[in-house]
Amino acid sequence: MPQPRKHPLFELGGQWIANDPDSRMLYRFWTESGTGRTRRASLGTTDLETAKRCLAEIVVKGAPKTIDALLSAVLLKYFEERTDKLPSGKVARGHGKKIVAFFGPMVRVKALTEAKQKEFVMQCLEQGHKLAYAARIMSTVSAALLHSKLLKPEIIASEAKMIDKWQLSSVEPDKAYIPTDKECAEILLAGRTSGSILRWLIIQCFTGGRPQTGVDLSPAQFDRDAGVVNLNPSGRAQIKKKYRAKVKAARTFRLLLRAWERQGLDAFGGRYSGYSTLEGVKSALQRIAADTGIPISTYSLRHKVTTILRKSGVPEDQVSAVLGHKRPNLRTTAGYGEYGPDYQKEAAAALEAWFWRIVELARNLAAERAANSRHTPDKVSVRTGRRVSH
Repeated sequence: MPQPRKHPLFELGGQWIANDPDSRMLYRFWTESGTGRTRRASLGTTDLETAKRCLAEIVVKGAPKTIDALLSAVLLKYFEERTDKLPSGKVARGHGKKIVAFFGPMVRVKALTEAKQKEFVMQCLEQGHKLAYAARIMSTVSAALLHSKLLKPEIIASEAKMIDKWQLSSVEPDKAYIPTDKECAEILLAGRTSGSILRWLIIQCFTGGRPQTGVDLSPAQFDRDAGVVNLNPSGRAQIKKKYRAKVKAARTFRLLLRAWERQGLDAFGGRYSGYSTLEGVKSALQRIAADTGIPISTYSLRHKVTTILRKSGVPEDQVSAVLGHKRPNLRTTAGYGEYGPDYQKEAAAALEAWFWRIVELARNLAAERAANSRHTPDKVSVRTGRRVSH
């Protein structure tokens, strides 16, 4: 990749604007004092003139100190000076992108009126997000303003205040459909047409993780010696309400992970499943649902795994540990060490036995369909008059 400084589109105060080959957005670049490293930050726009004004705001005004400052500049200052140094830095940057996408890169802090804040929150709800998600984003905005010593405008940054002031509430998502064992076999059969979705389905069967964990899973998260899979990638901050667990990998799952590694993961982007976003998984599941008539969703297998663990009599503390649930009244790992031979032993055995049950069901279904196909009478082509075999 060429160094951005070789092709600057605009320079000011030791910083410059350049394109990035992997993004349509324009970025500002600068050389970090002390290390000499080139750093970059998105300017949140593809328009060069808008990017120039944004860079001028950052360079000329320096630290934003008034409500006339650009909101994008206030957020950038907060990220660079505070959150980029924390494990949650990527999350904060994601919040910033969401805000700038809604308000625009040139909006001033003073434009964050209560009415506009409510409009943003309502958009989040319309997109299917929960109120807590919108509250976390607004908390990031509030923290950025405090970092720049801007006490106004007031930011409504808690779920309780949003409910009290605006009478808003999260729309509860439909309960995920829990397929039967036979339907799980049907789903695996349908998934064979795509290596990526089949791998994602298998990962979910053995881990019961939240949908995104199957997308993110890579070899760096698999401790081969201990046979433990850490569903939380390195560098990702744990979220208390959606904690990502360390799961004991059943024998079959360990063998599959190693086999996928031997086959090579370059074509899969270095991940086991090959997906880069959850949207690809959703599209594949929608096709499977259309083909099979089974209303599977991204959370269906997580709920199925929960059902299997409980029906198999797995201790509740192990169920909670596998699912990443915080249960202060239970011993989260039943007193076992993460690398001990008994760590989540019953849970791993239950999922191993269940997986082979549905594989056997899938084999029987495939054999039955093949037999039916062989015995289906040949049809005569209307166009050629010849017999057409199935």
